[in-house]
Amino acid sequence: MASFTFGDRQQYLQLVGSKAATGELKLFVPRFNRTSLTDVRELSPSTTPSCDIPFSFDSVEPLDFEVHIANQMASSELGSLENLVDFPKDDIEVTLSPRLYRTVNPAVPDDWSNLTPQVRSCVKTYTKNWLTVMRRYQKCSIGSRRKGLNLPQQVFECDESFSTEKPNLHVCWHNSIAVQADELETEAPELFIQNLLQPMDQEEVDRKNETMRKSGRLLDLFMLFPASDEDEAVCHRAIPPSPCEQFEQRLQINFLEFKFEIEIEPLFLILALYDLKERRKISENFYLDMNSEEFRDISQSQAQSLCYFRKAIFSITQPSSEIYLVIKVEKVLQQGSITDCAEPYMTIKENETAKMREKIGKLRFQAASFCQRLSLYRMPFAWAAVDLMSLISNRSSQNSLDRETINGGSGSEVRSRSLDNKNHILPFGPVQHSLNMFNKQEEDKLSDEDLMKFITDEKKPSPLLRRLRKIPGVFRFEVSPAKDTPSFCFTPDFLELKSSNSGDAELALEVLEFPLPGVLTLHTIYRNLLYVYPQFFNFTNRQGSARNITVKIQLMGSEKASDALPVIFGKSGHPEYVNESYTPVAYHSRSPFFYEEVKIKLPSGLTEDHHLLFTFYHINCQPKQSQDSPEVPLGYSWLPILDNGHLRCGTFELPVNLDKPPFLYSVSPSSLPGLKWLDNRKAGFKLELRPVSTVHTQERTLERFFSLCEAVGERYSLIHQTEALSQAVSMLKLVCLEELVQFLNVVLDKLLPLLHMSCRMGAEGAHVSKEIFDVLVAIVDRLQSSEEVKKDALGRSHYLASYVHYMFNMPVLHEIRASESEKYATLKPEATAALRRIGLRSTIDPAIQPAKPMLLEDRGGSQKHSKLFHEDLAYCIVLTNGQVRDQVYRHLWFFFELLVKSMSQYLSDMDRWKFPPKQRFSESYRGIVYTMVNIGTEYVKNQDAEITEMTNLSLGFFLNDLLSLMDRGFVLHLIGHHHKELLENAAAQPHLHDRRINFLRVVCSHEHFVTLNLPLASCSKLQDDNRLLEDATVHNCPAGMFSLSRRFRQQHFLVGLLLKEIADALKLDSGRLIRRKAVSLLHSLLASHDRDPRLWNRKLKVKVAELYLPLLGIILTALPELQNLSDSDGPKSKLTTHYSNPRNASSLIFTSPVLLTPSSASSNRYSTPIAGFSSPSATKTAEVTHKTFLFCFLWVLKNADETTIKGWMQSLPTPQLLSFLEILDLCVSNFEYEGQPSTEQIGSHVYRKSRDMKARLEDAIFGTTGARSEMMKRREYPGIDRLFSRVSVGLQEKLRWRKDLTQWRQAVDKDKLKAELQQEALVSGNLTVETNLIVLDTLELIVQQFSSMLESKPVVMGVLKVLIHSLCCNQSTLYLQNCFNTQRALIAKFPEILFDEDSEHCMELSLLLLQRCMSHFESTRAQASASLYLLLRQSYKEHFSRMKMYITLSLASLAEKISNQDEHCLQKSLGIMLIYLDTDKAMEGTSFSIQVEELLRNLKAVLCDTVKLQKFLVDVDMQIDLMFRIAKGLQNYLDLRLMWLRNIAMKHIERKQFAEAAHCMVHSAALVAEYLNRVEGTVHLPMGSVSFQKISINVLEESLVCDEVFSMEKEGICSGNSFSEEGLLELLDEALELFNKAEYYEAVYEIYKIIIPIAEFYRNVKKLSAIHGNLKETFDLILSKDRKRLFGTYFRVGFYGSLFGELDGQEYIYKEPGITNLVEISARLQEFYKKQFGKDQVEVIKESSPVKKGKLEPSKAYLQITYVEPYFEEYDLKNRVSYYERNSNLRRFIYSTPYTLNGRAHGELSQQYKRKTILTTLHAFPYIRTRISIIERQEISLRPIEAVIEDMQKKTQELAQATSVNPPNMKLLQMVLQGSVGTTVNQGPMEVAQVFLSEIPDDPKLFRHHNKLRICFKDFLKRCEDALKKNKSLITSEQLEYQRELERNYEALEHNLQPFINRKIPHLYVMTHL
Repeated sequence: MASFTFGDRQQYLQLVGSKAATGELKLFVPRFNRTSLTDVRELSPSTTPSCDIPFSFDSVEPLDFEVHIANQMASSELGSLENLVDFPKDDIEVTLSPRLYRTVNPAVPDDWSNLTPQVRSCVKTYTKNWLTVMRRYQKCSIGSRRKGLNLPQQVFECDESFSTEKPNLHVCWHNSIAVQADELETEAPELFIQNLLQPMDQEEVDRKNETMRKSGRLLDLFMLFPASDEDEAVCHRAIPPSPCEQFEQRLQINFLEFKFEIEIEPLFLILALYDLKERRKISENFYLDMNSEEFRDISQSQAQSLCYFRKAIFSITQPSSEIYLVIKVEKVLQQGSITDCAEPYMTIKENETAKMREKIGKLRFQAASFCQRLSLYRMPFAWAAVDLMSLISNRSSQNSLDRETINGGSGSEVRSRSLDNKNHILPFGPVQHSLNMFNKQEEDKLSDEDLMKFITDEKKPSPLLRRLRKIPGVFRFEVSPAKDTPSFCFTPDFLELKSSNSGDAELALEVLEFPLPGVLTLHTIYRNLLYVYPQFFNFTNRQGSARNITVKIQLMGSEKASDALPVIFGKSGHPEYVNESYTPVAYHSRSPFFYEEVKIKLPSGLTEDHHLLFTFYHINCQPKQSQDSPEVPLGYSWLPILDNGHLRCGTFELPVNLDKPPFLYSVSPSSLPGLKWLDNRKAGFKLELRPVSTVHTQERTLERFFSLCEAVGERYSLIHQTEALSQAVSMLKLVCLEELVQFLNVVLDKLLPLLHMSCRMGAEGAHVSKEIFDVLVAIVDRLQSSEEVKKDALGRSHYLASYVHYMFNMPVLHEIRASESEKYATLKPEATAALRRIGLRSTIDPAIQPAKPMLLEDRGGSQKHSKLFHEDLAYCIVLTNGQVRDQVYRHLWFFFELLVKSMSQYLSDMDRWKFPPKQRFSESYRGIVYTMVNIGTEYVKNQDAEITEMTNLSLGFFLNDLLSLMDRGFVLHLIGHHHKELLENAAAQPHLHDRRINFLRVVCSHEHFVTLNLPLASCSKLQDDNRLLEDATVHNCPAGMFSLSRRFRQQHFLVGLLLKEIADALKLDSGRLIRRKAVSLLHSLLASHDRDPRLWNRKLKVKVAELYLPLLGIILTALPELQNLSDSDGPKSKLTTHYSNPRNASSLIFTSPVLLTPSSASSNRYSTPIAGFSSPSATKTAEVTHKTFLFCFLWVLKNADETTIKGWMQSLPTPQLLSFLEILDLCVSNFEYEGQPSTEQIGSHVYRKSRDMKARLEDAIFGTTGARSEMMKRREYPGIDRLFSRVSVGLQEKLRWRKDLTQWRQAVDKDKLKAELQQEALVSGNLTVETNLIVLDTLELIVQQFSSMLESKPVVMGVLKVLIHSLCCNQSTLYLQNCFNTQRALIAKFPEILFDEDSEHCMELSLLLLQRCMSHFESTRAQASASLYLLLRQSYKEHFSRMKMYITLSLASLAEKISNQDEHCLQKSLGIMLIYLDTDKAMEGTSFSIQVEELLRNLKAVLCDTVKLQKFLVDVDMQIDLMFRIAKGLQNYLDLRLMWLRNIAMKHIERKQFAEAAHCMVHSAALVAEYLNRVEGTVHLPMGSVSFQKISINVLEESLVCDEVFSMEKEGICSGNSFSEEGLLELLDEALELFNKAEYYEAVYEIYKIIIPIAEFYRNVKKLSAIHGNLKETFDLILSKDRKRLFGTYFRVGFYGSLFGELDGQEYIYKEPGITNLVEISARLQEFYKKQFGKDQVEVIKESSPVKKGKLEPSKAYLQITYVEPYFEEYDLKNRVSYYERNSNLRRFIYSTPYTLNGRAHGELSQQYKRKTILTTLHAFPYIRTRISIIERQEISLRPIEAVIEDMQKKTQELAQATSVNPPNMKLLQMVLQGSVGTTVNQGPMEVAQVFLSEIPDDPKLFRHHNKLRICFKDFLKRCEDALKKNKSLITSEQLEYQRELERNYEALEHNLQPFINRKIPHLYVMTHL
């Protein structure tokens, strides 16, 4: 490995210079071995992809950029494109701006004359102005990243809730065609398209459509689809925070009230913050005086203008759960102990009695006297402590946690809730607190340790503490977050702060927070304070009465008493500064403890004479005549401030001198003779010094370093100080990090000039420069490696980044500086004025003048005027080795940023911006930059992945910066070389893929990225270095623009690198992570172009888009990968695939209507699957990367020149053009609108937010490397689990903790959340509209290329498929309007594509147009109706029948799930079509109008019944009726009728109604037979439906199909698979099975009679054998079960009342199971309708007489249910012989109703009439319905005698049947006999005989009836006698007595009837005889 030392410098310069001069600079790089550094962690799996990605890269060299730019600038034809040629002249802005201060006046030393070198250096750093280098146009590429500003509101139907008036649910259209036509014609007219039917030139139509499409379009497309913050964070360096005071968290406390129960004297408060957890005081004291004016007057010795602070601002850097606000109360010293003084406050109350008021008056007088005499001295009185964190927590919890939880938690838990897992105070609102009790101060427990022990004990329950007496009082204050600086606020140094608030006039003071040990704080302002804490004084061994002891503290400038400096900060109500301070007095204590804090502002120029003087006094509380002053001196002690120039700090124990100090006491106290010491000079006084200074360090190494640096500057030479300075510099490595950070800016301000000076000294300074640079690297490494140092997103230390950005100023050694305002032209006027003031002060004060310039002399004595700091720094970077080299390249960003700022300042100082970039820097410097970058490349290649990420980014940022400073061609070459090197090693080291893309992201983030890619480069041959660039693969300009050729990559170098990366990343074998990063980079770049206001001009945007034209070819190549991804989630559109069998394609739609419509209202109502397309929802899970890539593709299409795009598409072969359409189709799927969030989604989002809060809790529990981090990695990179095989068992246990099972409650502002989600929906809606409009624009460009259908059929079909797909998706009304315009124009140009035999487009389009006709938006309905009408119009001449069928089929497939509101909208759309029909003059005189009107009526009928299905989900009978009507309406649409018949059969099967289900199959088979007979006419097949009439006479209705339907078979109408012989047999087999289950065996035989000829035709002997075997079984079943079968029972049901809707007034015959009685069906129907209408709304009419509706209540529903029997005429009975025949094909039914002439139902037997009602139904039972409407009613009235004749005949017939049954049924016979001859029954026949046969009727018309009744009685007796004989032969001996009883009854009956039956009517016989 090559190594360098600083002695090789000249050799290296010669080498670099020679190579650079020849233009053949070679890589001169030390090779890095892959080492395992000690601080490198294990390789992170997140940075190393798990698979090797084979990338191949054909590298090219960029053009000579500067030469090319010069040639372009010479052109005079640039015009508005001139901005794309070169960088603007004001690109870089070097600004010297006044330093920002928080205070009105900056903090500066009071005395500038005696500053020490160290203080001068610090002050210079803290007050110097900021020099910043900014790239003026960098903000243009970043722009506003806000998503969706000022977007139009897009209207989507899925987002709207409509309140359209719905039609009456109980009133619908009847079957009357006339009524439907009237309703259609009278529909209120809606918006319709004017001039739709007028002829217009197609080009004019296209122009109008284009104008409409492109109006109001968004310019910034990426506003809708911004790049992610996470990805863009890599390429953006945030401006570091300015070097000002930084506060973590601050609390503002407003003090509102303080008083005790009684007011006697002035009281004073001291407040401070204590951290009990750390056992320390964390803030200085805040002194509060809230006394009234009366008490203030008596406590002040003289009248002054004093300030009183009422607000305090406390800073808390590291909050803990145990921070307390401690309040100490002091009073003016008076005689008596604290207990004595507190007694009145605890026992006396204000104004209780006159005696008490008198006592209070005395106490006030006594206090006033003490105040007048002892106002300077105070004594402790009381104290209290407030748990500040608990107070804040209770307030913040109101916004974050439940109050119940807070109240239930312990104190520590509540306090901890005020902090998050990073010890940050959670947000809270202002909270007031009132303190009502104070603790009495104990005289012997005054220290902070005692105080904190008291507070700790108070938290614990203790009986001892409860006995302590409290002082009642009120101290009320308010705590709030200190967000803004209040008005009239001062710093701890008493400097007024700037404030923009105009609040009240109360003064506020910032309370200083003491520096915390271990907390890193950077000093940025001048502050020089000293806190003195007297702690203890021991005077016990001294005799005397000195007991009230106080200490006076003074800072002395010399030993003179008058030299006490007024530098002690006064308390509230005192002067700003005083020269002395007294400690409070502990009454009668000879060894008092002190708690006083004395704050001193140290002089800026401290000397050895400055010392602290302590004077001890005894205070006489009672006046003495011999003493004017209450002070009695006891002793003296002193302490010098400096110790050998070092500021003292810490605890000191001093002896006390009893006499007044002599002369020179402060210089050498040990050598002064004659001093009288207390206790023989033992330490009697203890104190602590705590300096808070930003100019005095406690680190002696730093002090020495500062001193040596100043010495070097003052002596003008470094040579004589090299050894000492080298030693001091090297010792900086040992400085603790805390001190180093505090003085970091000062140290760097010293180190960098020293480095520059030492580098200029040649060999003499080599050692020093190496040591300085090593120390600089070590400092940077310590700051970067420390976890305590804050860093930005890129890992840069805030301190270092802030120094480089603001503080660093290039060291200059020799030149006389120009005025700063002249040097930096960008200096603002206010900055110039500030500099003028500073310069004026500097002129007066020479102490802060810069050191004189150093002129170096070479060996020949001549002066060298070199000032190139950046060259020296670059050499130092290159010439490092070993560990320092590793540290340099690990933290390369810091040195690169130093270089860039130095180079920028050099160009500004030397006014070299005007120079060409090639001439701005020397060739040797270019060589060193080349070497430095390539060393970095080698480092990235060869070191571990974990440590090279920042190095790689640093190289990217450095080259990004260099593009603005030096030769851009040279920098592009460096970029290409780094990229190439990383690519070549990526196969072995997969993490280099990630490094390479991140590097490209940084480089491409340059604000002049477009210019760097030469967007105006011509496609002609270019000259570069006198060499001809050719590309054999590209021959013409348009093709070259779309091809990623070598020529393209040379001309557009950076874009070429990017697009080549993307092309490789999109290969099938690439990694997902790499693909995502590459596409994300492209996304960010295009988004930056959209945000850049410089590129908003259309011409410029076109030029930018041309740079990305090869992306179109790339995405065509990557289509298989996109399709594979989509196929993994679900089937995708394949535009090149066609269905070979159109019949199968049709069946895809109409298999089941339930599957064809959305399952819920939230889904897309237009997403019906269509042949060739999948549901768009299948693409919802597509990877975000591919969606992003498609969006970038659309951006190019939107912004590229249309002529160029058209030319490219014309050059594409048809297969590629179809692939292009496939990509457009994917775009439509991926950008479908998902709708606004519902309430459930908002709740889910709230749950996710609460889950995030739980995750934060996990971080606090498990740490940042626990379960949560691993789980998040798994979520981000699925499949990464295999990389964590070494996870510990403990971690696995953490992973098992289920966050979703942990209860966590959080209050969330749902209104705000809803607004955020609605904003997201707004953006998503505009995104969908814009992307679809881009697709639409592109489709129009494709269509414009073709003039005839012959040459463009596949492409035009593909275009139509994309259009249809877009209509399937959720679209806005704006897009739909444009889409329909395009669709109509396309069909007008190429109508043949709709009716192609192999195409399903006509069906698909019909379906979608009908869906859009149901839109709730009038504009959408108008567009869809227009398109649908034009389809009918265009198909009229050739394909009209097919078109009508398609529309009907489409409606049928949609109708089942249509709501009432959708139905209402569709009616309006049909009305619009009628308007077009009426206004269509061109179609007058044709049958078009009649056929369209008939079609619309039929559609409306089907629609009405289908919609009503949804209303009657629980009424199965009504459902079946509606399904029957739908099937009837679809009589001419065979597929659909067959489908609905099967649906009816399924309903019957569910209810076990197998006979009805079988008849559904019979009707289906008859329909198929009719179809086959008319189409094929084969002999062996049935002759249509007539062949089935023996099964049911109803099947003849299947022959009513229109002949036109069968003729359309020749046109390619698709029928289902059932319309074949196989389908017929399947239907017959199903019917057989169902008839067997229903026991209709005779029907089984009839079906076999149809099947047998088919089997015989095919000689299927096996089938015939099975058939005949089944027939035998069937006949056996008929014989065995003949009359045992129960075929059904019939009832008449009438519906009356408006609640029934269309059933009102209707009568039906219901077929029920065979054993159903009247009670059962009545109960069932009554219960069902009570559930529908209400319990009290349904009544059953029990009478069977005709219903008079006028007498019924209109608000109720009435049912009339009557048992009916089949009715047969006599001739019919002759044909219906068998039991089956008398129970099938039943159409007539009868029931009887008794009545009397007086209106009653029943009366005397002679007055009892009977009405026989014969009902005829529409169809015969059994049928495909279980209830059939009654179409005819016939009534027959019987006279009383006729009625009894009929009854007797019926009874006689029952006896005959019971007697003749075979085999005999004894039970039945005995039952009938008992009912005929029983004792009780006999009264019936006897009464009849007595009434009707006792006398001859007077009316001759009744003679025949009289005789007939007599004969009936004879027959009756004869049948009874036969039955008795039969029964006698059957009974056993046990029933003999029963038989005898029956015989006796019979004989009695016969005997009684004989007189009646033997009486004859002579007249009747005479007439008969004649």
